[in-house]
Amino acid sequence: MPTAFVTGATGFLGRHLIDVLLEAGWTITAMVRNPEAAAKTLDPKVMLVKGDLSQPNSIRKAMPAKVDGVFHAAADTSTWDKEAARQAKTNIDGTAALLQAVLNAQVKRMVHVSTIAVFGDHHGAVTEKTPRKGAESWVSYARTKSYAERKVKEAVERGLDAVIVNPTHIVGRYDAHNWARLIQMMADDQLPGTPPGVGNFANGRAVAEGILAAYHSGKAGENYILGGPQVSIYEFLCIAAKKIGKPSPKKPMPAFFLKFFAKVLGVVSAFTGKRPMMTVEEAHFSCEKLDARSDKAVKELGYRIVPIEETIDESIAYLREVGVLKA
Repeated sequence: MPTAFVTGATGFLGRHLIDVLLEAGWTITAMVRNPEAAAKTLDPKVMLVKGDLSQPNSIRKAMPAKVDGVFHAAADTSTWDKEAARQAKTNIDGTAALLQAVLNAQVKRMVHVSTIAVFGDHHGAVTEKTPRKGAESWVSYARTKSYAERKVKEAVERGLDAVIVNPTHIVGRYDAHNWARLIQMMADDQLPGTPPGVGNFANGRAVAEGILAAYHSGKAGENYILGGPQVSIYEFLCIAAKKIGKPSPKKPMPAFFLKFFAKVLGVVSAFTGKRPMMTVEEAHFSCEKLDARSDKAVKELGYRIVPIEETIDESIAYLREVGVLKA
Protein backbone atom coordinates (compact mmCIF):
# COMPACT_ATOMS: atom_id res chain seq x y z
CA MET A 1 0.00 0.00 0.00
CA PRO A 2 1.25 3.53 -0.73
CA THR A 3 2.27 5.62 2.28
CA ALA A 4 1.28 9.23 2.93
CA PHE A 5 2.47 11.95 5.30
CA VAL A 6 -0.25 14.55 5.86
CA THR A 7 -0.21 17.96 7.52
CA GLY A 8 -3.44 19.71 8.47
CA ALA A 9 -5.26 16.40 8.88
CA THR A 10 -7.69 17.66 11.52
CA GLY A 11 -8.73 20.72 9.51
CA PHE A 12 -11.82 21.06 7.36
CA LEU A 13 -10.08 20.06 4.12
CA GLY A 14 -7.65 17.74 5.88
CA ARG A 15 -10.44 15.52 7.17
CA HIS A 16 -11.77 15.11 3.64
CA LEU A 17 -8.27 14.28 2.44
CA ILE A 18 -7.88 11.60 5.12
CA ASP A 19 -11.19 10.05 4.03
CA VAL A 20 -10.14 10.00 0.37
CA LEU A 21 -6.70 8.54 1.08
CA LEU A 22 -8.05 5.81 3.33
CA GLU A 23 -10.67 4.83 0.77
CA ALA A 24 -7.90 4.62 -1.84
CA GLY A 25 -5.93 2.22 0.36
CA TRP A 26 -3.15 4.51 1.60
CA THR A 27 -1.30 4.03 4.88
CA ILE A 28 -1.33 7.44 6.56
CA THR A 29 0.91 9.22 9.04
CA ALA A 30 -0.55 12.56 10.12
CA MET A 31 1.46 15.26 11.84
CA VAL A 32 -0.74 16.96 14.44
CA ARG A 33 -0.11 19.35 17.30
CA ASN A 34 -2.25 17.38 19.76
CA PRO A 35 -2.39 13.62 19.07
CA GLU A 36 -4.85 12.98 21.91
CA ALA A 37 -7.37 15.47 20.53
CA ALA A 38 -6.80 14.33 16.95
CA ALA A 39 -7.49 10.72 17.92
CA LYS A 40 -11.05 11.73 18.82
CA THR A 41 -11.59 13.09 15.30
CA LEU A 42 -9.61 10.94 12.89
CA ASP A 43 -9.98 7.29 11.90
CA PRO A 44 -7.96 4.98 14.20
CA LYS A 45 -6.19 3.64 11.11
CA VAL A 46 -4.29 6.94 10.88
CA MET A 47 -0.95 6.96 12.68
CA LEU A 48 -0.58 10.20 14.61
CA VAL A 49 2.76 11.89 15.29
CA LYS A 50 3.26 15.10 17.21
CA GLY A 51 4.66 18.02 15.26
CA ASP A 52 4.16 21.70 14.59
CA LEU A 53 5.01 23.77 11.52
CA SER A 54 6.34 26.48 13.81
CA GLN A 55 8.91 24.02 15.21
CA PRO A 56 11.24 22.79 12.42
CA ASN A 57 12.84 20.04 14.52
CA SER A 58 9.45 18.49 15.22
CA ILE A 59 8.79 18.26 11.47
CA ARG A 60 12.06 16.44 10.86
CA LYS A 61 11.31 13.97 13.67
CA ALA A 62 7.74 13.40 12.48
CA MET A 63 8.66 12.63 8.86
CA PRO A 64 8.69 8.85 8.21
CA ALA A 65 11.86 7.27 6.83
CA LYS A 66 10.09 6.13 3.68
CA VAL A 67 7.00 7.80 2.29
CA ASP A 68 5.44 7.85 -1.16
CA GLY A 69 3.57 11.12 -0.90
CA VAL A 70 3.52 14.21 1.29
CA PHE A 71 0.25 16.15 1.31
CA HIS A 72 0.74 19.61 2.82
CA ALA A 73 -2.73 20.84 3.74
CA ALA A 74 -1.88 22.70 6.96
CA ALA A 75 -1.99 26.49 7.07
CA ASP A 76 -2.75 29.35 9.41
CA THR A 77 -5.92 30.79 7.87
CA SER A 78 -6.33 33.68 10.30
CA THR A 79 -7.92 36.83 8.92
CA TRP A 80 -6.87 39.10 11.79
CA ASP A 81 -3.79 41.30 11.41
CA LYS A 82 -2.88 40.86 15.08
CA GLU A 83 -1.99 37.25 14.25
CA ALA A 84 0.07 38.08 11.15
CA ALA A 85 3.44 37.27 12.74
CA ARG A 86 2.25 33.84 13.85
CA GLN A 87 0.74 33.28 10.43
CA ALA A 88 3.99 34.07 8.64
CA LYS A 89 5.92 31.71 10.89
CA THR A 90 3.51 28.86 10.11
CA ASN A 91 2.77 29.45 6.45
CA ILE A 92 6.19 30.59 5.22
CA ASP A 93 8.80 29.29 7.67
CA GLY A 94 6.84 26.13 8.38
CA THR A 95 6.47 25.32 4.70
CA ALA A 96 10.19 25.95 4.15
CA ALA A 97 11.08 23.56 7.00
CA LEU A 98 8.71 20.92 5.65
CA LEU A 99 10.20 21.23 2.17
CA GLN A 100 13.69 20.66 3.54
CA ALA A 101 12.49 17.57 5.43
CA VAL A 102 10.84 16.28 2.25
CA LEU A 103 14.02 16.79 0.23
CA ASN A 104 16.12 15.11 2.92
CA ALA A 105 13.77 12.12 3.08
CA GLN A 106 13.76 11.73 -0.72
CA VAL A 107 9.97 11.60 -0.84
CA LYS A 108 8.61 10.44 -4.20
CA ARG A 109 6.13 13.29 -4.66
CA MET A 110 4.50 16.15 -2.75
CA VAL A 111 1.20 17.99 -3.22
CA HIS A 112 1.14 21.49 -1.76
CA VAL A 113 -2.28 22.95 -0.96
CA SER A 114 -2.09 26.63 -1.77
CA THR A 115 -5.09 28.94 -2.28
CA ILE A 116 -6.80 31.03 -4.93
CA ALA A 117 -5.85 34.04 -2.78
CA VAL A 118 -2.27 33.94 -4.13
CA PHE A 119 -3.58 35.43 -7.37
CA GLY A 120 -4.74 38.55 -5.55
CA ASP A 121 -7.52 40.82 -6.81
CA HIS A 122 -8.51 40.53 -10.47
CA HIS A 123 -11.50 41.79 -12.43
CA GLY A 124 -11.62 38.95 -14.96
CA ALA A 125 -11.65 35.19 -14.65
CA VAL A 126 -8.63 33.73 -12.86
CA THR A 127 -6.79 30.85 -14.50
CA GLU A 128 -3.44 29.24 -13.83
CA LYS A 129 -1.89 31.75 -16.26
CA THR A 130 -3.23 34.79 -14.40
CA PRO A 131 -0.49 37.00 -12.90
CA ARG A 132 -0.04 36.43 -9.17
CA LYS A 133 -0.52 39.57 -7.08
CA GLY A 134 -0.95 37.93 -3.69
CA ALA A 135 2.61 38.62 -2.55
CA GLU A 136 1.84 42.34 -2.79
CA SER A 137 -1.45 42.04 -0.87
CA TRP A 138 -2.10 43.86 2.39
CA VAL A 139 -3.97 40.72 3.54
CA SER A 140 -1.56 38.57 5.53
CA TYR A 141 -3.15 35.27 4.51
CA ALA A 142 -2.81 35.99 0.79
CA ARG A 143 0.72 37.32 1.24
CA THR A 144 2.05 34.46 3.39
CA LYS A 145 0.50 31.76 1.22
CA SER A 146 2.03 33.44 -1.82
CA TYR A 147 5.51 33.27 -0.31
CA ALA A 148 4.90 29.66 0.74
CA GLU A 149 3.98 28.75 -2.82
CA ARG A 150 7.14 30.46 -4.07
CA LYS A 151 9.20 28.30 -1.76
CA VAL A 152 7.60 25.19 -3.24
CA LYS A 153 8.48 26.43 -6.75
CA GLU A 154 12.07 27.01 -5.62
CA ALA A 155 12.24 23.48 -4.19
CA VAL A 156 10.99 22.11 -7.52
CA GLU A 157 13.93 23.86 -9.19
CA ARG A 158 16.17 22.03 -6.69
CA GLY A 159 14.78 18.67 -7.77
CA LEU A 160 11.58 18.22 -5.72
CA ASP A 161 8.70 16.52 -7.53
CA ALA A 162 5.80 18.66 -6.32
CA VAL A 163 2.40 19.72 -7.61
CA ILE A 164 0.45 22.76 -6.37
CA VAL A 165 -3.33 23.01 -6.07
CA ASN A 166 -5.22 26.26 -5.53
CA PRO A 167 -8.67 25.69 -4.03
CA THR A 168 -11.26 28.45 -4.12
CA HIS A 169 -13.83 28.93 -1.31
CA ILE A 170 -14.33 25.46 0.18
CA VAL A 171 -17.73 24.46 1.54
CA GLY A 172 -19.33 21.19 2.61
CA ARG A 173 -19.10 18.51 5.27
CA TYR A 174 -16.76 19.12 8.25
CA ASP A 175 -17.13 22.91 7.94
CA ALA A 176 -18.49 24.57 11.06
CA HIS A 177 -16.45 27.79 11.10
CA ASN A 178 -15.91 29.13 7.59
CA TRP A 179 -18.68 29.80 5.08
CA ALA A 180 -20.97 27.53 7.07
CA ARG A 181 -20.89 30.15 9.80
CA LEU A 182 -23.09 32.37 7.61
CA ILE A 183 -25.68 29.59 7.43
CA GLN A 184 -25.55 29.12 11.18
CA MET A 185 -25.93 32.87 11.85
CA MET A 186 -28.88 33.06 9.46
CA ALA A 187 -30.52 30.07 11.16
CA ASP A 188 -30.10 31.76 14.55
CA ASP A 189 -31.42 35.11 13.22
CA GLN A 190 -28.05 36.69 13.99
CA LEU A 191 -26.92 37.62 10.50
CA PRO A 192 -26.73 41.44 10.57
CA GLY A 193 -26.65 41.78 6.79
CA THR A 194 -25.74 40.08 3.55
CA PRO A 195 -22.24 40.62 2.17
CA PRO A 196 -22.21 41.93 -1.43
CA GLY A 197 -19.47 39.65 -2.76
CA VAL A 198 -19.47 36.92 -5.37
CA GLY A 199 -17.58 33.70 -4.69
CA ASN A 200 -16.43 30.55 -6.37
CA PHE A 201 -17.50 27.69 -4.12
CA ALA A 202 -15.72 24.34 -4.25
CA ASN A 203 -16.95 21.15 -2.62
CA GLY A 204 -14.65 19.93 0.17
CA ARG A 205 -14.78 16.28 -0.84
CA ALA A 206 -14.17 17.14 -4.50
CA VAL A 207 -11.14 19.25 -3.58
CA ALA A 208 -9.68 16.33 -1.60
CA GLU A 209 -10.24 14.05 -4.58
CA GLY A 210 -8.52 16.67 -6.73
CA ILE A 211 -5.51 16.67 -4.41
CA LEU A 212 -5.10 12.92 -4.76
CA ALA A 213 -5.59 13.19 -8.53
CA ALA A 214 -2.85 15.85 -8.58
CA TYR A 215 -0.51 13.38 -6.91
CA HIS A 216 -1.20 10.77 -9.59
CA SER A 217 -1.63 12.92 -12.70
CA GLY A 218 -0.45 16.47 -12.00
CA LYS A 219 2.64 17.86 -13.71
CA ALA A 220 5.58 18.73 -11.47
CA GLY A 221 5.85 22.43 -10.66
CA GLU A 222 2.45 23.28 -12.10
CA ASN A 223 -0.69 24.74 -10.52
CA TYR A 224 -4.24 23.44 -10.66
CA ILE A 225 -7.20 25.58 -9.62
CA LEU A 226 -9.80 23.49 -7.79
CA GLY A 227 -13.03 25.45 -7.81
CA GLY A 228 -16.76 25.17 -8.27
CA PRO A 229 -19.82 27.19 -9.27
CA GLN A 230 -19.66 30.98 -9.16
CA VAL A 231 -22.56 32.47 -7.19
CA SER A 232 -23.10 35.60 -5.14
CA ILE A 233 -23.10 35.29 -1.37
CA TYR A 234 -26.73 36.43 -1.52
CA GLU A 235 -27.61 33.54 -3.85
CA PHE A 236 -25.66 31.17 -1.60
CA LEU A 237 -27.68 32.27 1.43
CA CYS A 238 -31.00 32.18 -0.45
CA ILE A 239 -30.40 28.53 -1.35
CA ALA A 240 -29.44 27.72 2.25
CA ALA A 241 -32.42 29.65 3.67
CA LYS A 242 -34.86 27.65 1.56
CA LYS A 243 -33.31 24.38 2.67
CA ILE A 244 -33.53 25.19 6.40
CA GLY A 245 -36.97 26.80 6.21
CA LYS A 246 -35.90 30.38 6.78
CA PRO A 247 -37.01 33.52 4.93
CA SER A 248 -34.66 34.82 2.26
CA PRO A 249 -31.85 36.98 3.64
CA LYS A 250 -31.76 40.74 3.33
CA LYS A 251 -30.53 42.20 0.08
CA PRO A 252 -26.74 42.72 -0.04
CA MET A 253 -25.47 45.77 1.82
CA PRO A 254 -23.15 48.24 0.07
CA ALA A 255 -19.50 47.21 0.14
CA PHE A 256 -18.35 50.57 1.52
CA PHE A 257 -20.68 50.19 4.51
CA LEU A 258 -19.46 46.69 5.35
CA LYS A 259 -15.82 47.75 5.10
CA PHE A 260 -16.45 50.88 7.21
CA PHE A 261 -18.23 48.78 9.83
CA ALA A 262 -15.25 46.40 9.96
CA LYS A 263 -12.87 49.31 10.45
CA VAL A 264 -14.95 50.61 13.36
CA LEU A 265 -14.87 47.16 14.94
CA GLY A 266 -11.10 47.14 14.42
CA VAL A 267 -10.72 50.39 16.35
CA VAL A 268 -12.76 48.96 19.22
CA SER A 269 -10.66 45.80 19.10
CA ALA A 270 -7.47 47.84 19.44
CA PHE A 271 -8.70 48.99 22.85
CA THR A 272 -10.20 45.72 24.08
CA GLY A 273 -7.52 43.41 22.66
CA LYS A 274 -10.25 41.00 21.59
CA ARG A 275 -10.81 39.71 18.09
CA PRO A 276 -13.59 41.73 16.40
CA MET A 277 -16.78 40.07 15.19
CA MET A 278 -15.62 40.93 11.68
CA THR A 279 -12.10 41.90 10.67
CA VAL A 280 -11.22 44.23 7.80
CA GLU A 281 -9.72 41.21 6.03
CA GLU A 282 -13.00 39.29 6.33
CA ALA A 283 -14.88 42.32 5.02
CA HIS A 284 -12.49 42.41 2.06
CA PHE A 285 -13.10 38.76 1.18
CA SER A 286 -16.86 39.20 1.65
CA CYS A 287 -16.92 42.05 -0.86
CA GLU A 288 -14.63 40.63 -3.56
CA LYS A 289 -16.02 39.22 -6.79
CA LEU A 290 -14.12 36.02 -7.43
CA ASP A 291 -14.33 34.35 -10.82
CA ALA A 292 -12.04 31.35 -11.27
CA ARG A 293 -11.75 28.60 -13.87
CA SER A 294 -10.95 24.95 -13.16
CA ASP A 295 -10.76 23.84 -16.80
CA LYS A 296 -7.17 22.64 -16.49
CA ALA A 297 -7.94 20.51 -13.44
CA VAL A 298 -11.04 19.07 -15.09
CA LYS A 299 -9.09 18.16 -18.22
CA GLU A 300 -5.85 16.87 -16.67
CA LEU A 301 -6.98 15.57 -13.27
CA GLY A 302 -10.56 14.54 -13.91
CA TYR A 303 -11.64 17.09 -11.30
CA ARG A 304 -15.40 17.29 -10.73
CA ILE A 305 -17.42 20.47 -10.31
CA VAL A 306 -20.16 19.88 -7.74
CA PRO A 307 -23.46 21.83 -7.98
CA ILE A 308 -23.73 24.45 -5.25
CA GLU A 309 -27.05 23.00 -4.05
CA GLU A 310 -25.41 19.65 -3.34
CA THR A 311 -22.52 21.27 -1.51
CA ILE A 312 -24.85 23.36 0.66
CA ASP A 313 -26.87 20.22 1.44
CA GLU A 314 -23.69 18.55 2.75
CA SER A 315 -22.85 21.60 4.83
CA ILE A 316 -26.30 21.81 6.41
CA ALA A 317 -26.39 18.06 7.11
CA TYR A 318 -23.07 18.30 8.94
CA LEU A 319 -24.15 21.32 10.99
CA ARG A 320 -27.19 19.36 12.09
CA GLU A 321 -25.10 16.26 12.76
CA VAL A 322 -22.82 18.09 15.21
CA GLY A 323 -25.75 19.89 16.83
CA VAL A 324 -24.80 23.39 15.69
CA LEU A 325 -27.87 23.81 13.51
CA LYS A 326 -31.22 23.13 15.10
CA ALA A 327 -33.45 24.24 12.23
